[in-house]
Amino acid sequence: MEAINKESALQRLKSYRKHPLSAILFLLVVISAVITLTVLIALIAYILIKGIPNLSPELFEWEYTTENVSMMPAIINTLIITALSLLFALPVGICSAIYLVEYAKRGNKLVSIVRITTETLSGIPSIVYGFFGLVVIVPIMQDLTGTNGKGILTASILLGIMILPTVIGVSESAIRAVPNSYYEGSLA
Repeated sequence: MEAINKESALQRLKSYRKHPLSAILFLLVVISAVITLTVLIALIAYILIKGIPNLSPELFEWEYTTENVSMMPAIINTLIITALSLLFALPVGICSAIYLVEYAKRGNKLVSIVRITTETLSGIPSIVYGFFGLVVIVPIMQDLTGTNGKGILTASILLGIMILPTVIGVSESAIRAVPNSYYEGSLA
């Protein structure tokens, strides 16, 4: 194995003699990779060195007070929002993908509109989604619930809209990857 690596290294050196600019570019790429890796390792080490001494059991208590700044309520709310947004986005996304792959005819105008819409949704920055949620979804939720409209349900709906293009794209490619023989076998 080492003999093969030495031979390929020698062949690369010979090719770099023919093209000295390639050797310079290769050296620059290696230096850039080493610098990037060094900075990454330094950042991770800094975060661990400064962060680990500050971890305490109080950080994970169930109650959040001014004296005890616990992370547990934020972690639980994140899990709830994620689960609810998946509950919204998965059925819509999977059904859309099934329609696009199985039922829609090629060249159908609705298919092109859905594809353009999903591509557009995937390119929108998250700050625009947040503004949309504040301007459109929050007032609707205020009218429906009678509260200020800024809650877990509103965040879940907005996050569900944000992940919808990803769900549609992944589901569509997964459905297209199924061989035709499986479809024929399921019909039998």
